[in-house]
Amino acid sequence: MSRRNGERPLRVAVIGAGWAARSIWLPRLAAHPRFTVVAVVDPDPRARAAASGGAYPALADVRDLAPGEVDIAVVAVPNHLHATVAETILGAGIPVFVEKPVCLTSAEADRLAAAESAGGAVLLAGSAARYRTDVRTLLEAARTVGPVRHISLGWVRARGIPSGAGWFTHRRLSGGGALMDLGWHLLDVAAPLLGKAKFRHVLGTVSDDFVTDASVRAGWRQDENVDVSGDVEDTARGFLVAPDGPSVSVTASWASHRPDDLTTVVVDGGTGTLSLSCTFGFSPDRQERSVLTLSRQGQETVLPGPEEPVGAEYDRLLDDLPRLLADPAARGAAVREAARNVDAIERLYGSAAPAPRRPVRPAAPEPYRSGPVRAVVFDLDGVLVDSFPVMRQAFTRAYREVVGDGEPPFEEYNRHLGRYFPDIMRIMDLPLEMEGPFVRESARLADQVTLFPGVRELLQLLRQRGVRLAVATGKAGWRARSLLDRLGVLPLFDHVIGSDEVARAKPAPDIVLRALDLLRADPQEAVMVGDAVTDLAAARDAGVVAAAALWGETDEAALLAAEPDLTLRKPADVASLCVPAEVLLT
Repeated sequence: MSRRNGERPLRVAVIGAGWAARSIWLPRLAAHPRFTVVAVVDPDPRARAAASGGAYPALADVRDLAPGEVDIAVVAVPNHLHATVAETILGAGIPVFVEKPVCLTSAEADRLAAAESAGGAVLLAGSAARYRTDVRTLLEAARTVGPVRHISLGWVRARGIPSGAGWFTHRRLSGGGALMDLGWHLLDVAAPLLGKAKFRHVLGTVSDDFVTDASVRAGWRQDENVDVSGDVEDTARGFLVAPDGPSVSVTASWASHRPDDLTTVVVDGGTGTLSLSCTFGFSPDRQERSVLTLSRQGQETVLPGPEEPVGAEYDRLLDDLPRLLADPAARGAAVREAARNVDAIERLYGSAAPAPRRPVRPAAPEPYRSGPVRAVVFDLDGVLVDSFPVMRQAFTRAYREVVGDGEPPFEEYNRHLGRYFPDIMRIMDLPLEMEGPFVRESARLADQVTLFPGVRELLQLLRQRGVRLAVATGKAGWRARSLLDRLGVLPLFDHVIGSDEVARAKPAPDIVLRALDLLRADPQEAVMVGDAVTDLAAARDAGVVAAAALWGETDEAALLAAEPDLTLRKPADVASLCVPAEVLLT
């Protein structure tokens, strides 16, 4: 594709430095005359250095992107960060392209719609599969088969469970298994035939016969870490009914007993049937060729179509990206499609019998209760910051907007603090849709959140002593970092981890174990300071000292009944546990 009329290339930043960035986006963007890569962004210095190869500027944070110097950002990060990263970039006024899955929940779709509207920049998104020549031919031919009655969608791999350094097979980080990964592509392909409304009925099943079998991993991805644990499905099957359109059947499978990978799209119309047999994606276990047939009145015709290289759909997507970026009609379109997709996926998972969960929980050593502490993991709300008045207001507003009249059960919500907000909603049998207004109101009232007296001085003292510090919170990581940054204490922490950034939220130990790993600390030399029973449970299962913080608006009786290893009455009490600087120097 040649440059037209002297147009300058679009300046693009690639967010993320994993397999997708290295194998799909950076090589194609570098070769495309309509684009020039101006930045690679990844918090891991080794990953961004490897991805940029010295050819592009490498940044650690998307907030370092200058709106006047970037025309579009391509988001290629793990699933659970898609919406958060896109929301941040859109808020800065920079257009964004996000491949599937655009978001993991309906609440995230609402946040993206708000960010697109507030920031004035367009969100572009979707699966490149829609740009395949065979798919485009099928969609064009679908106009000739009368009203569409049913669409059958299938993507079944012989072997191809992705690892993604472990996050792909953990629901908290991936949003789901084969349905979220492959099923989103399939729903995107069918979207032009389905209208704009959400599905009227959704029913599905899931299974996990292969997900922990290392022999069926997607070897072509060359992921660094092969994790054989997981709590997602490897196969999902669903039946969906559009309000005024066709029914849709979906089968998405990461692994099977097939010898090769097969993708099928069948469109049954009033006057004919179109059937496509091919292989989506980059797997080497491919169909010999793509075949598209039209059946009508007992006669079957093979429709001609050129063979194309694997991955050519991404080149075609890039060809079209400048047009979409300039098209006013593109604003809001991607978010609407994403909202329908994620609504269907949420409802299918909700209707399915849950797949057996196989969490891998390491044996927890006995806590070391007498020696000095060299690493401290803090909860956030009720320990570092006094956020209860804001949480009460935000919870009340969210309850009023989504549920309606009645007394908002904040006291019950308060008893579950420390858990991830969507998990609390499930426990309380409240709508997950409350997350959107809760997050919005929390952000609006953020200026009212303050540090507890003595916290800033404690953190400064611990840093002077060389103690390693982390935050492990039930909040989303981006929200926690934003709050601590506004309060001026973010630089005092080595790491801040949110529940959306680990496989399982508290009371599971994952977030504490992750903090210890990042801090390079052994459990025997660490303490977890929390104000909720879930904090103490996570600490115990991680093998660290469980310290109850009693200076906030907490349920002291419940905390003491949980038998913490230590009780702390004021923030300064933490300092007495920690190794002094002179010990570190010996």
